[in-house]
This record gives sequence, structure tokens and C-alpha cells, in this order.
Amino acid sequence: MIELIPVKPIDHLPQLKNIELGNKLKDDGKSFTAFLQDALNTLEKIQEEGNAASLALITGEVDNLHTPVIALEKANLSLSLAVTVRNKVINAYQEIMRMQI
Repeated sequence: MIELIPVKPIDHLPQLKNIELGNKLKDDGKSFTAFLQDALNTLEKIQEEGNAASLALITGEVDNLHTPVIALEKANLSLSLAVTVRNKVINAYQEIMRMQI
């Protein structure tokens, strides 16, 4: 015969209904256009930092190789992410345009 283990309710945990999913993503009144503009400005800044780091490496202003390589890889990853997001947005738009009403 299977013996059941009694389970007591956990009262000391906060109630889940009081936790909001959007705590980390609160609406600060920014429009989607402003969000996109901020993201593109950040991307441009990271690309400029990568260019400056490579120029500093070429001119010999940097003693270690790690700093410019990290800056260039960060720029590369940021650009790859931006291109991937752009491609996903274009694919989503094309899917919406293919829908029949």
C-alpha cells in the first residue's frame, strides 16, 4: 500500500497575486520610436568605441591586447544582435502582410 506524505501549505511565502510580472519592465512613458532611437544610439556608441580601440591598437597606444579585442568583439556582437532583430522584424512584417483578412 502506498503511504501518502502530508504536505503543509507554505504560509511564509509572499502571495503570488501581489507580485507583478512587469516590475522589471515598468512603462516610463517612452514610445517605441524613442526606444528604438536609444537602441540605435547605443549601438553607434559601441561601434565608435570599437573603432577607437582598434585605432589605439594600431598606433601602439595600448599596452595589452585584451582591451581592444574585447571592445571589437562587443561591437561585433552588438551589430550582429541589431541585424538579427532587424531581420526578425522584417520577417514578422512580411508574415503580417501575407495574412488574409
